[in-house]
Amino acid sequence: MANLEIFRINENGAGWVDFSEATSDEKLNIELGLITNQVKMLCFVCHIEIPRGNVCANHKTARGAVYLD
Repeated sequence: MANLEIFRINENGAGWVDFSEATSDEKLNIELGLITNQVKMLCFVCHIEIPRGNVCANHKTARGAVYLD
């Protein structure tokens, strides 16, 4: 099972935080972004924008890849 993390930047610095530690505002911002299509999905290998899944067509054989054609 995978962990869901968010990237937080605040007065204490920046870094990845487990989703269970996200504030209500952070969760609301993510939800609103998903509803209004303001969240962009990026390939986790090359970071180009993709429509869905977690990898682009070039990296569909990468370990942990979820390629949705």
